[in-house]
Amino acid sequence: MKLSKTGLISSIACLSALSVMPAMALEIKVGGQINRAFMHVDDGYSENSRGLGSRSEYYHVDNRNSPTQIHLRATQKLLEGWTAGANVERGFYEDSSVDVSPRDKSISGELVQRVTEGFVDSPFGKITVGRGEGAAYGAGRADYSGTGVISFRHPALIGGGLYFNETRKSLVTSTNRAGDITSIEPPEPDSNPNKVSIIGSIRDFNFEGRHDRIRYDSPRIGPVTLSASVGKGVDDASSDDIYEIGARSGLRTPGGRALIRVGYSHAKRDMEGPNAPRDPDVSNYGGSISWLADNGINITFAAVNRVEKQSEASKTANLTHNRSELAKFRYVKLGYRPSRQHAFDIHWGVTKDRNKVGDVGTVVGAGYVWSPKPMLDVYAGAKIHSFERKSWSTYSGRTSYDLKYDDITIVTTGVRFKF
Repeated sequence: MKLSKTGLISSIACLSALSVMPAMALEIKVGGQINRAFMHVDDGYSENSRGLGSRSEYYHVDNRNSPTQIHLRATQKLLEGWTAGANVERGFYEDSSVDVSPRDKSISGELVQRVTEGFVDSPFGKITVGRGEGAAYGAGRADYSGTGVISFRHPALIGGGLYFNETRKSLVTSTNRAGDITSIEPPEPDSNPNKVSIIGSIRDFNFEGRHDRIRYDSPRIGPVTLSASVGKGVDDASSDDIYEIGARSGLRTPGGRALIRVGYSHAKRDMEGPNAPRDPDVSNYGGSISWLADNGINITFAAVNRVEKQSEASKTANLTHNRSELAKFRYVKLGYRPSRQHAFDIHWGVTKDRNKVGDVGTVVGAGYVWSPKPMLDVYAGAKIHSFERKSWSTYSGRTSYDLKYDDITIVTTGVRFKF
């Protein structure tokens, strides 16, 4: 078969185009997961008719440790070493495990924006713009255990909406102007300023969460990647300018490997009026380390502090029990992961001074995850939440509170399907 000169040139051009197309092709991936769980709770919240519901409750929930979601990722090679792309992620929260309570056992589903961002990755680093994780996000969440779906670093994501019940030992003491006691009685149900939920007692302070930002991640400098971001966060209480820096590393160690993360975030709150409850500046700092031995044993430590100074209005309030200016989160997890199919852990966490000076919220728990296939995780776990608050009184001293709280026990089983 003969080809004309024009036809030969056209054929060569077509072959050249075909050789270039794979390198320049747009790659699109769609995925997601469904994560549903059964949560059984013993919170004692109705003892002595002090609250809603029965002593024990059960809930069908969407597990907020790793919620039901769908995501889209598109990438395209620009030239050698340069790639551009976009990530879109939406969560579907129906009966969220952090929100259900005796008052709200079933909560209508909602579609929530998690990530909407574009990026350019190059030999000089990666630039990301849009809604997503700041530079310090996850710095306190390094974890080699493989049990994050049931034993996540933020302990309140399962059961956070449940309230601690004041026990029969709880007392409110009233006195007259002369200082004589006029009454000693239990507090009224749901009407005292010491009502506390799990999420109000313990938190891992994850560096201002996801927000709109511009972020830079450096190329690896030895074993370390450095990150910095500037963004804006909006919620019901404030409009924040958020600045974050972070560093992370994964490296081999004798007998295993380690993940190390550290971060710092600073939010300047725009809170209006002379009686704003807190000063504008809020800072989080800390990190985590997780080590996995070659035999599957792993251990994880995390420590994050949150500095949130009082305003003058808060300092002169009519209560002797001051709001906290420095809250501290500490966490330890011991795990065993003999294979990719099985993972076990036991963990302990504490948040001190979460809201008021002297508050102590703790969690002790254990979890197991079975992953027979990459698309399937079957899990179970149990944990006990405790809370303590020191005695305090009103500024006048005529009413004092000495409250004791029941522990809350939560047993959770669930299934996560990934696609």
